[in-house]
Amino acid sequence: VYGIDAQNLATLPRIANPETALGDISRFTEGIAIGSGVANELGVSRTPLREAMAGLKADGIITHDDDGIRIRQLNWRDISSLYEMRATLEGLAARLTTERASLAEKNVINAICAEEQAMIASQASPDQLAKINGRFHNSILSAAGNVFLVESYERLSRLLILLGITAYSLPDRVDEIRQEHVSVNDAIQSGHAHDAETAMARHLNKALEARLLLLGNYQNKEID
Repeated sequence: VYGIDAQNLATLPRIANPETALGDISRFTEGIAIGSGVANELGVSRTPLREAMAGLKADGIITHDDDGIRIRQLNWRDISSLYEMRATLEGLAARLTTERASLAEKNVINAICAEEQAMIASQASPDQLAKINGRFHNSILSAAGNVFLVESYERLSRLLILLGITAYSLPDRVDEIRQEHVSVNDAIQSGHAHDAETAMARHLNKALEARLLLLGNYQNKEID
């Protein structure tokens, strides 16, 4: 358990309202316990802080214990389950997008995929690649035309901030992601719905392998 003292409180984000809390919380350390005086130390009133924390607790991002508020830690099984759901939801999104998306929507997906390939070729940073990765996945979800699918994924995606470092930090993974995205995009552009769903599910299964590798690397460092 890591406590928060006067020295490191200054490095914590200001949680001013529920709308910004999800972004702010990703800067905390997993497993950290936040004492009851955090509102005063952060310079915010208790009401918006309480509302923000209630939202994060409802989403399963934080828990309460005797030490205060604790950022949830995802273990091996949690991460596997999270990616299992991602593969189900995003596989469906890829299939629906192939079947329903307009030509304009498919053109946007194709353009994002091409932009990502160019960024990889120019050796863009992992953070930059992570951002365009999000654009690629979100464009497919948006083009699927199912609001309940999007809402389900948005709630699930809030937990992704707990995963920490991007898989683009694994050098061998970068080109694999490029190839997997190209496979998904090619199936969508050619109108092969089943292939698009299969390619997306395969992509996320590979993403799970990379994520578990990162988790194993982190745990090994902790043991050392």
